[in-house]
Amino acid sequence: MKRILIFLFAAISLFSLTACEQDTAETPSPQNAAASSVPETESSPASNHAEPGQTTEHGLTLSDMVIRITSQGHTATFQLYDTAAAKELYEQLPLELELTNFRNAQWMFYPPERLNVTPQEAYHDGVKGELGYYAPWGNAFILYEDFYARDQMHRLGVGLTGIDNIANMSGSARVEAYDQAQISEETGMKISVQSNGNTVVFELNGSRAARELYEQLPLTIAVEDYGGIEKIFNPPEKLGISDTPLANAIIGSFGYYEPWNNVVMFYGYYGSASGLYELGKAVSGIEHIANMSGTIQISKMEDE
Repeated sequence: MKRILIFLFAAISLFSLTACEQDTAETPSPQNAAASSVPETESSPASNHAEPGQTTEHGLTLSDMVIRITSQGHTATFQLYDTAAAKELYEQLPLELELTNFRNAQWMFYPPERLNVTPQEAYHDGVKGELGYYAPWGNAFILYEDFYARDQMHRLGVGLTGIDNIANMSGSARVEAYDQAQISEETGMKISVQSNGNTVVFELNGSRAARELYEQLPLTIAVEDYGGIEKIFNPPEKLGISDTPLANAIIGSFGYYEPWNNVVMFYGYYGSASGLYELGKAVSGIEHIANMSGTIQISKMEDE
């Protein structure tokens, strides 16, 4: 992958953050508050999905708390950060409440009790699939379009599944705690990668990109080493990324680098990068990833 993209992305992010800090002197009104700016970029999935206990690049740690929001038969799940505000929301569940649309980009709802937030949680990522909290109004919000992040909008969590369903929600909704193990059970997608007599099993996350890769299997394909931390291959057809979370790659992460159409299997720590999406994780044979070479065979587990 072109690591130069990371530095360019960081420079743009720093410039945007500085602009945000200069724009906080005026308190937003109901007409221009939470996520009210016109989207500046194309819709992208929620960022920084990681394993519980892993620290993301903005310094917050993701917890093992997962919630499910269901409305009009549409469901989305979110992984919460390990923050006081997220825990306070989780402790109020289950909730039956009404969704309010804001600027055709988000659904807002009001927890019965306000959440205690800290400056560290402010400046949400502003991306489709994000769960946040707007402190002045006391409302939580879920984004189905990208929006400019501004002060007093706090991170609560990131989307795991059903991100494309958010736009179709309306009216009444149920917000409840959700067992994270159920997500993997419901997707039911496991694949095996065989190389040099060894097998690595990956569990896919149910995102669009993961589903499209799964449908291309079985594959016999060349694998290459990249950077001394990852093995890569190019699937025959490019993968869609509309509801796919951005990756924060660790050892065993299974990802997709969209600019190059690379599927990536990590045997070293990498972190996050623009264009790097998460497909799943290794559940067995993780120690064999580093030794992959030549031609590999990738199969659905049901085909084994």
